[in-house]
Amino acid sequence: MPVHPLSRSLLLIALPMPVWAQLASTNDEFIQNWRTSREFTIAVAELMPEEKYAFRPNPEQMTFGGLMIHIASSQAVRFSQIGGVRPPAFRIHERMTKAEIIQVLRQSFDFSIALLPKFTAQQMAKSYQVDWYGRPEVTGRQLVLGMFNHTTHHRGQAEVYLRAAGIKPPDYRF
Repeated sequence: MPVHPLSRSLLLIALPMPVWAQLASTNDEFIQNWRTSREFTIAVAELMPEEKYAFRPNPEQMTFGGLMIHIASSQAVRFSQIGGVRPPAFRIHERMTKAEIIQVLRQSFDFSIALLPKFTAQQMAKSYQVDWYGRPEVTGRQLVLGMFNHTTHHRGQAEVYLRAAGIKPPDYRF
């Protein structure tokens, strides 16, 4: 029987904050957000022409293709860390084509999204070594959120690359 939205709201207000926080931030919500991020990131990757995958706005930055590989490999490694499984064996090499890079992005997102519903409360609460700028450890939940932010950060960077190449990025999706 469906729960009336007002009843759920009243229930959440009446619950202690730690219980409310657990109910309000479920793996299901993570899954939907990661699916949206997957589609948006791939849309950004598909807009850049093949000949511009080696483009970088300045020498200190990664190439556009390198940025896409960085997004894919980082999230796969961190999700495998939480899940206690091996990351996909991507075929990453020096002269990857646009299609190969987009395929790696797809594999990484598919791998990560498939793991999300399998993460247990214990895995999400456990601390993991990350060695991020002054944060040597984070919980699994912080790691999933951190990787979501990481993906968003670098996708935003990729959109600047598109603009610098004279290409309008796709409309924002959330």
